[in-house]
Amino acid sequence: MESTTSTKKTSKKASKKTAVKKTAVKKKTGTVSKKTTKTTKTTRGSKKKTNLLRLYSEMTKLMVDAVDREILKRFKIIIDTGDDDITKQNLLAILKEPDDTNPMSYEERLQPYIKHYLFMIKRKANKNRDL
Repeated sequence: MESTTSTKKTSKKASKKTAVKKTAVKKKTGTVSKKTTKTTKTTRGSKKKTNLLRLYSEMTKLMVDAVDREILKRFKIIIDTGDDDITKQNLLAILKEPDDTNPMSYEERLQPYIKHYLFMIKRKANKNRDL
């Protein structure tokens, strides 16, 4: 009889200890998640690249086949991982005067995508001319 009572007392003490530990862990994770949320918000806000995203949206309007889709998928990855954005004047030069645009004057990582945009513009012009 005594052994059963002592076992119950021991198990109650053990359950109280685990209950205390669980609350401590909850408090710690609560503060950590708040800190991470704050840093995530500031990071997202500073990485907004509106000019490259506008070029991306213009390219999606001209998308025709699977090759275009794959190139745009890679371009989106470059936009999300890169640090820089192009200037608004450069964007307007690409969009409004594609014939005068020199892709070599832009960053090396953006050159293939600008070249492909120029190709898409020419392809659309040729398709309209043939109709």
